[in-house]
Amino acid sequence: MSYTIGPDAPLNAFNGDREIETLFTLKADIQAMLEFELALVTAQAQIGVVSKDHAEEIKAAIAGIALDEAELAATFKNDGVLPPSLVRQVRRSLGDDLHADFHRGATSQDLVDSSVMMRLRQTVELVDKRLVSLSDALNDLVGRSAKGQILNARTRMQNALPISAFEKVENWKSHISNLKRTKPDYFPIQLGGPEGAARKFGEPYDVLCKAIADSLGLHAPLHHWQTDRQPLLAIASWFSSVATSMGKIGQDTLMMAQTEIGEITLESRGLSSAMPHKKNPVLAEIIVAQARYCHAQMSGLQSASIHENERSGSSWSLEWMLLPALIITASKSIINANELIKGAQFQPPQSR
Repeated sequence: MSYTIGPDAPLNAFNGDREIETLFTLKADIQAMLEFELALVTAQAQIGVVSKDHAEEIKAAIAGIALDEAELAATFKNDGVLPPSLVRQVRRSLGDDLHADFHRGATSQDLVDSSVMMRLRQTVELVDKRLVSLSDALNDLVGRSAKGQILNARTRMQNALPISAFEKVENWKSHISNLKRTKPDYFPIQLGGPEGAARKFGEPYDVLCKAIADSLGLHAPLHHWQTDRQPLLAIASWFSSVATSMGKIGQDTLMMAQTEIGEITLESRGLSSAMPHKKNPVLAEIIVAQARYCHAQMSGLQSASIHENERSGSSWSLEWMLLPALIITASKSIINANELIKGAQFQPPQSR
């Protein structure tokens, strides 16, 4: 099997999600970090920590800078994070008297974590719209083929009692309703400074936090979360639940599409290289695999959430490896589920 993560991998036909992937590119990360720096210096000027003249010059420099992405990539291997190179490049465009007022009090983690939260907020908004579209597709499925259709309920893999196709779909829809009800609504900025105690930001710290958060469309942190990854884990867990709900639809569909059951037919079916009579429910299989893949990433994120002392390099790095894969895969599984449902048709008992 080819390398499964790269853009040329065959599985990318099911897993590629350009709309979401764009939010996790180097360009998107850099843009979010620069927006954080703009919000930081603007807020510091408002409370008098930085002079307004200095703030305006810094904001102009940030707005006009063209960062050397090759240098960012090259220095990442040495620094382990992007901000040191980003800060050095911006400071090269500033007069010496402005250096101290740019990135004042902040540290790399403030930029990295705030950037992640900015992009996670955007992703949740996109995924919420996808859930609405899927719910509409399920309503259409009921309208075109589920009215009056009776299925067998199955408990513990055994036939139980009759259930309507409408009730089956309503069960799927209840998962979506719960996802929308529990949609993440807390995206805190990170503003802990080098040691996580926010010693270098001056007073009033709470006012500074709120001004930055408001500017970025995020939340002032309830506490410094440098080594408390619960805010991020809560968002990741929701995406894992998204994948789980899509996996439920995929798994039920696989069961109903079995040859000897035939309660549902699928427009999207794959062929066998050796058995031409087969029509494999490939898309449903992929959706189930995506759910289990996301569960594996979530397990890794739980492991990565243990940070020693005031900052962990290894746990933090592991988080970066796992989080985008979980978010992108879970998000794409909704598109796959939508395609699956649009091509599905419940079958009346006499045609089975």
